[in-house]
Amino acid sequence: MKKFQILLTPAKIASELDCQTHFINKLKLNNVAELQEADENSVCFFENPKYADILKTTKAGLIFVPSDFNINGKPGTNYILIDKPYMNFIMLVRKWLQLDHPQTKDIIASSARVAKSTEIGNNIAISHNCVIGENVQISDDTIIKSNCVIEDNVQIGKNCIIHPNTTIYKDCIIHNNVIVHAGCVIGADGFGYLYHNGIHHKIPQVGNVIIEDDVEIGANSTIDRAALASTIIGKGTKIDNLVQIGHNCKIGENSVLCAQVGLAGSTHIGNNVYLAGQVGVAGHLTIEDGAMIGAQSGVSNTIPKGAKYFGTPALDAGLQKRIMISKKFLPEIVKDYRKRQKEKDPK
Repeated sequence: MKKFQILLTPAKIASELDCQTHFINKLKLNNVAELQEADENSVCFFENPKYADILKTTKAGLIFVPSDFNINGKPGTNYILIDKPYMNFIMLVRKWLQLDHPQTKDIIASSARVAKSTEIGNNIAISHNCVIGENVQISDDTIIKSNCVIEDNVQIGKNCIIHPNTTIYKDCIIHNNVIVHAGCVIGADGFGYLYHNGIHHKIPQVGNVIIEDDVEIGANSTIDRAALASTIIGKGTKIDNLVQIGHNCKIGENSVLCAQVGLAGSTHIGNNVYLAGQVGVAGHLTIEDGAMIGAQSGVSNTIPKGAKYFGTPALDAGLQKRIMISKKFLPEIVKDYRKRQKEKDPK
C-alpha cells in the first residue's frame, strides 16, 4: 500500500479518463493497494479473472475494471469501467506521485561542485555533493541527485533523472527523458587488452556511450565506453538492475534486458528484443529484431529475427524442450546400454 498526502475523489480521477463510472459515494481516496490489502480509501485495479475471489471480498473504495465488467456481482463499490484497467491504473499512480511529491528544481546545493564552464538549462536541480566537470551540458528540467559525478564534456538532455551515486565518464551523451538509477556507471573503460610478450597491454578506450531518448537504466548497471566509436543504447530500451553492457555494443529500440544480463563487447541487439534474467551473450554476435532469449541462457551464435531461444548453449525453444524431455530417459538408456555390453562381453 502506498499512501499519498493529496486526496483524490472518484469523480476527480474519472474526469481525466475516457471511461464509464459506477459511483455510490464521494470517498476521499488516499492510497493505492492490492485488492487483498485495500481499505475503504484505496484505489485498486482488477483485470485478471484468477483474482475474482479476492475481488468479492476486497474493501477497496475505487476499482478500475474492464469496460465489459458486470458490476452486479459486487454493486456496493465505486468502479471505473475502462479499456486496459491496469495501464490506466499505472498512469494514475504516476500522476499521483507527481502531485504528491513535485520535484524541487532551480536549486544547486551549496555542497555541489559545478565547473564554471558547465552549461545549465532552466528548472534544474543538482543535489548535495555532486561533482560536475568542465564543459558539461545539462538541459532543461533535469534532476541530478546526491553524490553523482559527471565528468568533462558530458551532455545530458531534457527531463532526465540521474539518481544518487551515479558516475558518468567523460564525453558520454544522454538524450531526453532518460532515467538512470542509483549506482550506475556509464562510460567506464571497455575491457580491452592486447597480449604481447607475456604482458596484457591495455587498449585505450577513447570512444563514448550514447543513450537515446526514453531509456531507463536499473540500479548498479554498467555500460562501457567504446574503444573508438560509441556504445549505443537505442530509444525506449529498458535495462534492469545489475546489467553489464560491454564496449562497442549497440542495442536497438524498445528492447528489454532483465537483471544480470551480460553482453560481451561488440554485441548487436536489435529492436524489440527480450533478454530474460542472467542471459549471457558472447562478443561480436547479433540478436536480431524481436528475438526472445530465456533466463540463464548462454548465447554463442547469432539469433535470427523473431526467434525464441533458451538454454546453454542457447537453442531454438522447440528443440531445447525436446532435448530436456529426452533427458529423463537417459538413466534407462544407459542401463540398457550396459546390459547389452555385458551380454556381448560376459567377461
